[in-house]
Amino acid sequence: MIVNKFDINKYKIPFIKPLKTSNRIFKEREGIWLKITSNEICGLGEAAPLPGFSNESLTEVRYALEGINLALEGEDYDYEDLICLIKVHTENVPSARFALETAFFDLYSQKSNQKLAEFLNPNYKTQIKINGIEGIHLPTDNFRIIKIKVGYNNLFDEIDRMNYLTKSYGEAISFRLDLNGILDLPKAIRFCKTMENYNIDYIEQPIEPNNIEDIAELRYHTDIPIAVDESLTDYKSAEKIIDMQAADVFVLKPMVSGGFVECKKIIELAQSEQIRTIISSSLETNIGLNACLHLAAANEISDHCGLGTGALLQESNINNQIRGEIVSMPKDAGLGIKLNI
Repeated sequence: MIVNKFDINKYKIPFIKPLKTSNRIFKEREGIWLKITSNEICGLGEAAPLPGFSNESLTEVRYALEGINLALEGEDYDYEDLICLIKVHTENVPSARFALETAFFDLYSQKSNQKLAEFLNPNYKTQIKINGIEGIHLPTDNFRIIKIKVGYNNLFDEIDRMNYLTKSYGEAISFRLDLNGILDLPKAIRFCKTMENYNIDYIEQPIEPNNIEDIAELRYHTDIPIAVDESLTDYKSAEKIIDMQAADVFVLKPMVSGGFVECKKIIELAQSEQIRTIISSSLETNIGLNACLHLAAANEISDHCGLGTGALLQESNINNQIRGEIVSMPKDAGLGIKLNI
């Protein structure tokens, strides 16, 4: 493949309202939209490292993208060489790798007149289930799983909140509780024991990411499945978590874990160990969200994924296409969306 044009476009989009996690408040989302043109066909990607979750900066992302642009100039790479080139130029910059893989897979799948997920796997899933988000999705939106950010309040306030949400959404609804690593082991044990009274699908990252030993210990003190998110950054971290028996669920963010190729390896490892795998966004715009959707479909993920976050951002020049619990794959070939820049 010969690249005729390589466009790097920085964006900054406010959230509809400040987004609060247990340890940070986000007012806007910054990132880069990548547009690669080959023989008048355009492939899109998004690189958006998330402060507090990603290790690289947006400046490092730009340097990585500009470096591979120079390497591509005037050269004709085949598929395998291109994947190797991306890996070399994005070492320790996983969000740049995700953007590049998305854009080139978008190009290749359009050239073959296939959906991106279909290009990667002919047996791809045509629909993906997603969870709702408390504060964004209402009981009348009919999500069967609702994700909640917890950890801001004392335990008694959290109990009152869970009682209210259970009454509002109904006892048949399952909840995913995300703590963003705010608790120590004794507090995590107490929290999990208390939450066993509710319909909890899993508790996500209850203890800080590097303390795999305590996360593993917590699993022995609760019947609620424990999910890891911030602890899971690449294949090596996945191996360590499995070796320590520290997780029932992997919450996999392609923007953090390095895109399609690395995520596929992690998913296959998780499946071999009977660990559930969830594909989750890093609060991207619709390019990144649709890339995550195709990644989930290509890897035949059947669990509810965390891809409903587009509703958190104000309108941009990309409309949010991921709505409702059941999301069908875009009809067009490739990624299935366009970017007017």
